[in-house]
Amino acid sequence: MSNAWSKLLLSCFFGLTLSLTGVFPGLAQIAITQTTLITKDPNSRINLRSGPSINSTSLGYGLPGDQVTLLDFNKGTDNEPRVPWIKVKFIKSGAIGWIRGDFVKTDITILTANDSNARINLRKGPSIASDFLGYGLVGDRIKVLECQTGPDQDRTPWIKVQFLESQAIGWIRGDFVIVPLTYC
Repeated sequence: MSNAWSKLLLSCFFGLTLSLTGVFPGLAQIAITQTTLITKDPNSRINLRSGPSINSTSLGYGLPGDQVTLLDFNKGTDNEPRVPWIKVKFIKSGAIGWIRGDFVKTDITILTANDSNARINLRKGPSIASDFLGYGLVGDRIKVLECQTGPDQDRTPWIKVQFLESQAIGWIRGDFVIVPLTYC
């Protein structure tokens, strides 16, 4: 097959893929992990929103115990900066939208900082005095392994994490981790 034909076929394939993901946005989503919805009240309805905010349009609701696939994370709003929003896809219905993180049972989350270009230090232990192992970037997906108050003077919370992509393990100051409220 000639090089020109190969390029044409490849171009058609990518064009079709982009067209399909525009019509069916769920096709473009990459699953992070599967989990369940949780609440203290088993009769609760958990709002599914069009965006990561209580002001976003309601798309419906889920129930405690519903199985969902995690698709994305977003840090909380100014009123609730420590409550992440999680984009989910319901296993049964296929519905996609955003749910407040305290209704999703997970130990998976992201790194965050006020500066979107920040390098977030990964340390050997839960202290700024611990050896530097490397760094993460805002938006890196991580698994929370442990939570601990550090020995530092201000008793800063520290989170032991594992990066999903590199599998690196170490400690990060708690203010750079959107801690799943169902975990720590």
